[in-house]
Amino acid sequence: MTTALGIDVGTTNVKAAIVGLDGTVHATASRNLVADVEGERAELDADAQWRAVVDAVGACVAAAPGAASEIVAVGVDSQYSSIVPVDADGRPVAPMRLWSDRRGTERSFAILREHEDAFMGFIERHGIPPVGGGLSLGHVLHLQHDCPDVHARTAAYLEPMDHINARLTGRLAGNQATQFMSQLVDNRALGQTTYDDVLLGWSGVDASRLPPLLPMDEPIGPVRPEVADSLGIPATAIVHAGVNDTQAGSIATDAYRDGRAGLSIGTTSVLVDAIATKEVDLDHEVLSCPGPFTDRYLVFAENGLGGKPLEHVLDNVVHTGGFDTLDEVLDRVPAGSGGVLFLPWLRGSMAPANDQHMRGGYVNMSLETGRNELVRATCEGVAHNLAWLLPHAEALTGEPVRELVFVGGAARSAGWAQIVADVLDRPVLVPDRPEVAIARATALLALHRHGDLDRDDLSRLASSGGTLHPIAAHHDVYARHQPQFEAVFEALRPISAALNAGS
Repeated sequence: MTTALGIDVGTTNVKAAIVGLDGTVHATASRNLVADVEGERAELDADAQWRAVVDAVGACVAAAPGAASEIVAVGVDSQYSSIVPVDADGRPVAPMRLWSDRRGTERSFAILREHEDAFMGFIERHGIPPVGGGLSLGHVLHLQHDCPDVHARTAAYLEPMDHINARLTGRLAGNQATQFMSQLVDNRALGQTTYDDVLLGWSGVDASRLPPLLPMDEPIGPVRPEVADSLGIPATAIVHAGVNDTQAGSIATDAYRDGRAGLSIGTTSVLVDAIATKEVDLDHEVLSCPGPFTDRYLVFAENGLGGKPLEHVLDNVVHTGGFDTLDEVLDRVPAGSGGVLFLPWLRGSMAPANDQHMRGGYVNMSLETGRNELVRATCEGVAHNLAWLLPHAEALTGEPVRELVFVGGAARSAGWAQIVADVLDRPVLVPDRPEVAIARATALLALHRHGDLDRDDLSRLASSGGTLHPIAAHHDVYARHQPQFEAVFEALRPISAALNAGS
């Protein structure tokens, strides 16, 4: 029995899974993470993140010791645009700067003021201009210039997946995929193993603090013996190149298949599709990025908060029994929630209209509105936000999306998956155990890179567990609500800007 270990490091939790060559998940476990967020600052204890990885892997090993003893490959994915400053041993010298940490934005804009060609140059070479807003380049600039003591102790600025790989192997390294949000690699060609001198020159980043870039198919190395002993896995297991969670999601959903896109709703909502060339739609925050393979780019569109608003509503606004009873609540309320619209922009909006000052809430409530209507409206609002985004993703690829594969914690709810199908008017395929689909896909990708699976195997093993088709009567309701949802955004935008100008 040949198996692999997949480690999925998110913003709010870590998942681990031991997966066989046939795609069987032999064991899985998760551990929660808690971020420290205040104003522009959003940090996470990277040592606590590592301990969560160790605990989750240990639980998997205890649950399936036989499968654990046959682990030959390890794969790690994580959220991205988050930076861990580490020393030469891979240990953090300061907290991780999360993707929602906006310090460094002014440092990024300074590049545009100092170099008149930088805006278009970054777009041409990389894809994203240096606008801060939580991008990794902004984090690095903030640490380099505003935290000189941290910078002096830093051997490398690593994304989370590369930090975990460093703890596993002792090797500090990245690749074109993991370093995408550093904005320092020329993405006009795939397979790059060097940073771009022009982008480095414009940014002023200290290149000695950047991890070397390895080819996507080059292993990082074996697990260190003492780490293997502590985890309970073979010291012969090979750790393979990291990917971000969107790139892993493309494997989980087989987004490379014509007419198919992947949808992940965890903390955030993300659409992913494949494309042959580097493309950018800055007006709607939709662009291509390097994927896990060097023959295709991925179109990714960060829609903003997805599962987090529902979690917030269930924990802090209305109390209906939590996520475990969500489907029962959704069944009690007709499509459209009595006309109530939920606006999911609780921490700013992202694609297709980026605005950090935008905030959300409910509109069109009446005396007939109850807690069940608010819960259903929350799920519908997240879906309406995706429906606003989808045409812009299709425009970038030039191909229609005929079906979506839905993964992430939200996909555990058949009711929410049906809402997505009804609002987007597309069939939605939901894999078995969608909450561990990303960790599973990361393990399968590691087996592919280890030489045990080919690309066709990855496509075959991404097959779904069931399909939900749009209900025409429900879509008719949502089609009437969709333009009002988008109109509310524009109507409230100046009000949000005035109320949140200092945030």
